[in-house]
Amino acid sequence: MIAAAAVSLVLGISNDGWKNGWIGGASIILAITIVLVILTIESYSKQRQFQQLASKYDVCSARVIRDGKQQTVDSEELVVGDIIDITAGDTIPADCLAFETSTFFATNEADLTGEPESMPKNAVTLENYNSNPNPFLLKNTQAESGQAKAIVLAVGANTCFN
Repeated sequence: MIAAAAVSLVLGISNDGWKNGWIGGASIILAITIVLVILTIESYSKQRQFQQLASKYDVCSARVIRDGKQQTVDSEELVVGDIIDITAGDTIPADCLAFETSTFFATNEADLTGEPESMPKNAVTLENYNSNPNPFLLKNTQAESGQAKAIVLAVGANTCFN
């Protein structure tokens, strides 16, 4: 398009002189510039919308116990050391260590690790810490059954599979 505008500009000036010959080529250059500006603005706008949607994908709500009271907060507001309450159906909001679980608490880690079956999770206690109880809960996995209380170990970019 730019080459066509340049050819039109040169031919217009050589045929009609400088006074009227530049109009055709300049019109094409102006049209190209307008289209490029509009496309750039549109592309930037779409990119910003995608980034906003992508950032909201990682946000889920969490039931956190602070000052002895249970509150619901966005996962972005969690800090290391928060105590969270997790029930079946919840998305794990951060990397955590379960310290209290129901009889059969399990998570689905298929999206992160590829494991097709639910992973049973047992709370770590003074009695079982030597037997590797698997108390680690990974961010963005799903609690499939049971209930647990866990302490947040890592948030945001510091999580295991971020």
